[in-house]
Order: sequence, then structure tokens, then C-alpha cells
Amino acid sequence: MTIHPARVVAGVLLLGGGLVVAVSSLAIVLARILVEAGMSVRPAETVLLGDLVALLPFIAAFAGANLVAAFGLLSGKTWADAVALGSAAVAITVGGLGLLLVVVGRDPVAPIASPGSGADGIGILAAITIVYLAVIVALHAARSPRRNTMGVAPA
Repeated sequence: MTIHPARVVAGVLLLGGGLVVAVSSLAIVLARILVEAGMSVRPAETVLLGDLVALLPFIAAFAGANLVAAFGLLSGKTWADAVALGSAAVAITVGGLGLLLVVVGRDPVAPIASPGSGADGIGILAAITIVYLAVIVALHAARSPRRNTMGVAPA
């Protein structure tokens, strides 16, 4: 059984995305442990960490879905397309909304106060959104029939 190269690309992208999200989940857990052990942080960071801990089950489930979809695509399972498309749709929706919120809610004075911080957030959200758009494009390419581009009639 041969696996379409576009499915391999989608699988590798999902594997990379899933690993990044899984490591981020681990970082949230470790940050919570450190803060609870007495590490001093600003109050705003404590509030943000509390919000991230509340979302941790969803973040971990998203990482798991990415990894399951990636291994399914790389092993040629037919059900993996649905899981991969679902994961990509969630990532694109969250990334797109995040980009919208960052751009619309951006303080016009913020680039002067801390240059680059807003651009970093926009860049990260844009990169994540583009990676998952590439997953959808790759899965679509894998489903489309191959076209003869050399001008020779198929046998």
C-alpha cells in the first residue's frame, strides 16, 4: 500500500504541530508547579496562568488529536482524514480569531512601549494558521485525482 505524498506532508505537519502543543502543555503544567512552589511572578502572569490551566484539558486533547491524526495519516488509515480535518479546522478557527483579536484589540501605543511584542504574537498566530491551512491543502491534494500534466493521454 502506497501513501499519497500529500498525506505524508499533512501527517508530518500535524506531527510537528501536535508535538509543539504537547510541549506547550507540559510547560503550562511546569509553570503552575513552580508558581505554587513559591516562584514570584507578576499578578497578571498569575491570572494568565490560571486561564491556561483551565484550558489545559482542551489543549492536551488538541495535541492528542493532532498526534493521532498524524500517525493515522502516516500509516494510511482512512479515518485519519476526518480527524486531521477536524484538528486543522479547530486550529484555523482559533488562530483566525486570535489574529482578529490581536489586531483589533491592539493598543496603538503598544509598539512604542514594547516594540516587537505585538508583532511576535501576530507572527506566531499567523504561522500556526498557515501550517494548518497547509494541512487542509495537502489533504485536498491527496483526495483529488492525479492529472496528466505532460500532455500524454492516459493509458
